[in-house]
Amino acid sequence: MNTIKFLFFFLLTTISQVFYAQMNVLEDYPKGQDFYEGGAVEFYKQAHEYLTQNKFKECGEKEIYQPRIMITKDGAVKKVKDNDTANIAKNKCAFDLSMQVLKNLKHWKTADVKGVKIGAITEFIFYPKDLMSNYKQGYNANSFVIHAQYPGGNKKLNSDFHDNFMTLFADYQIRGAFSLEFYVNDKGYITNPRIYPEIDNQNFNINFMRTLSRLKKVWKPALYSNIPVKQKIVYPMEFSVNFIQR
Repeated sequence: MNTIKFLFFFLLTTISQVFYAQMNVLEDYPKGQDFYEGGAVEFYKQAHEYLTQNKFKECGEKEIYQPRIMITKDGAVKKVKDNDTANIAKNKCAFDLSMQVLKNLKHWKTADVKGVKIGAITEFIFYPKDLMSNYKQGYNANSFVIHAQYPGGNKKLNSDFHDNFMTLFADYQIRGAFSLEFYVNDKGYITNPRIYPEIDNQNFNINFMRTLSRLKKVWKPALYSNIPVKQKIVYPMEFSVNFIQR
């Protein structure tokens, strides 16, 4: 008699630590490490000082942008291409100011893995109003984010995900630790989903994305200062199928 034992575990988180094999950079900074010397508070402090000392014009109170950047192993900062041109156009002032900050701040910090410097990708919220006229000492934008919420909460999300995907993983005998990453955009829709490490089975990948699209749930988007913003969601998953001959 064959006994199939399924172990399926997933946990909501916003941090992942896997390599982009092709780029040899981290998808995010390891836990406890920051992209800027002195951490996010120091980054925002220096951004405030740069913007005010150079007398940049403040943007409207609804303008906000979230740059996605890569800090190379040599400590240089590079903007990751943003294909959401409509959002950039809607927040053009915030976008332009964030680019000025990226070009002119100097103390970017490389990720460290067991003593080896390596490039890493990160992103941050850039809200000019709070960086300029509303700025207060110790400001950190992350402290003011209300996270995206699935209809019915995390328990319902876990249940829906389990019910929809467990059979799929079993059918393809997918084993090991994986993560599902996606963004919840400012309208509450899932965008840019991917699985990593990549699973080398095109049929599985097609069926996985098809199953994900069938959930058809609209999230309550993340909020910053009552402004809807996109948020990256990452689900680490561990799935094993053990066949025990009896």
